[in-house]
Amino acid sequence: MYKMEGKDLKICERCARPSCIHPNICTNLNTDHTAMTNIYKKVNKMHDIKKAFVGSGVRYDMLYNKMASTKEQDSHKEYMTELITNHVSGRLKVAPEHTSDDVLKLMRKPTFKLFYKFKEDFDRINKSANLNQQIIPYFISSHPGSQVKDMANLAVETKNLDFRLEQVQDLTPTPMTVSTVIFYSGIHPYTLEKTYTAKSKSDKQNQRIFLFWYKPEYKRRIESVLKQNNQQELIHQLFSKEKKEVYFSKKNTTNATSRKRRKQNK
Repeated sequence: MYKMEGKDLKICERCARPSCIHPNICTNLNTDHTAMTNIYKKVNKMHDIKKAFVGSGVRYDMLYNKMASTKEQDSHKEYMTELITNHVSGRLKVAPEHTSDDVLKLMRKPTFKLFYKFKEDFDRINKSANLNQQIIPYFISSHPGSQVKDMANLAVETKNLDFRLEQVQDLTPTPMTVSTVIFYSGIHPYTLEKTYTAKSKSDKQNQRIFLFWYKPEYKRRIESVLKQNNQQELIHQLFSKEKKEVYFSKKNTTNATSRKRRKQNK
């Protein structure tokens, strides 16, 4: 967000919003990335610097500002191209943090749909530049509002994106954040609604294991947790080799093989 500020600072002075970018990007916020892109290009031209990489910290949600002007949108595209083609060492870390929009709202983070858009653009730019680079997403477990079904959906959704998660963390309460207030009080400070948070060792582990669903040692426990939470349909989605566009459904997912067996028995 280098050099980004309000288009009309007088409006900013009267503004009572706690955030310029949540729950949506303020229409008065200038999201032009030209200044940042120019810095990248200047660094590229310096004789003593062979390569400059951006390892993490990219706010990809700023690149999809629906209210941005044509000039701003053009700067977003230019920034992405410059970043991905010249400033990624092979792996770019980004932080969607969760896949559940309900949990993301509590985090004051954008919808996970924007991650799909960024990954699509990332892959497209890599392909056009003949590069083989990766996105490394960061996710968090046991955040206020996160239930077992949310973590199970996260596992299935990231599986279908061909990710084996590495950058993960269990919630660490941090002072001066809404998440920490909810963690200790159990109540959302703005809505005054009770909000669930996994706190016991067992509950935390039952969420964390879904971040590592691909490890054989966790399979049996994951299956047990899903059965206890009446989420049996996710077992097949998670451990089969198939990829499905629907990541979470309450529909009966009886497979074709079992149907055939019933017919034969009749």
